[in-house]
Amino acid sequence: MPVMRAPAEKPDWVTWSNFGFGTVHDAAGFDRHFHDADEYWVIISGRARVLSEGQEYVIGPGDVLCTRMGDEHDILEIIEGPLQTFWFEDELKGPKRPGHLHRPEDEPAASR
Repeated sequence: MPVMRAPAEKPDWVTWSNFGFGTVHDAAGFDRHFHDADEYWVIISGRARVLSEGQEYVIGPGDVLCTRMGDEHDILEIIEGPLQTFWFEDELKGPKRPGHLHRPEDEPAASR
């Protein structure tokens, strides 16, 4: 069985475009963003109030936050920190832009 230590080391049959572990101590250091891929956060420890697909959730150990491609998500508050996650982004689609993408501040919500 292959071992992945970096996205470039993935087998051809793995569709993930990116993955990693994250530790967030302060929600202010996290940015509201979206991706050209579906993204999943597996919560290892900590508790937080988050935004995904226009809904607020409180997440904790064992939860998996699932965010569809193009939907903004954010960490609004660390309730019990730090928040530790394993996250992965599925196959890039549409424009296939990697990384955190941001909407222009003047873009109307209806067109998002």
